[in-house]
Amino acid sequence: MKNLNKQEIKELLTIIPRDYPSMDIFHLTNNCDELTYELDDFCTSQGYLYELMILDTDNCQNEKANKFDFEKNRYNRMSRLYDFVFVTIKLEDISDIDSFYAKLYPISKNAGKVLFIVENDKDLRELEEKLIEKNYVAVNPIIDTFSNYQILSAQKMHGWGN
Repeated sequence: MKNLNKQEIKELLTIIPRDYPSMDIFHLTNNCDELTYELDDFCTSQGYLYELMILDTDNCQNEKANKFDFEKNRYNRMSRLYDFVFVTIKLEDISDIDSFYAKLYPISKNAGKVLFIVENDKDLRELEEKLIEKNYVAVNPIIDTFSNYQILSAQKMHGWGN
């Protein structure tokens, strides 16, 4: 993700509660960028777990980066469930998108939030309908945060579809 500034990222991160005893955050991305570093710093400052999953770890110097594999049976590590899931990969590059959504859904805690950060030219309505079809609720755009990207937030329905 290019053209993100720290202020935009800090504004987005205000949706994550502060000073909770424990929060687990999963981030699926193509490479390390400003968002990965800001999320890492934020999680470190709060004592939260940050699982950084990257398609190409060769382009990342973060020691927390883990190689992501679409073919895995489950996307989470050590059966962990996450409070927040950030997805910043290009969805159109995924060969089996239905399998992707099916594996992404169960890694969130009940009522966990998933945030898709996509290009400005992406049709959010199409993504919104797909997420609703996959049992997500409260699917809404987060507006006026990033100037070069759109954000679509969705929540895992309590106990559905597992």
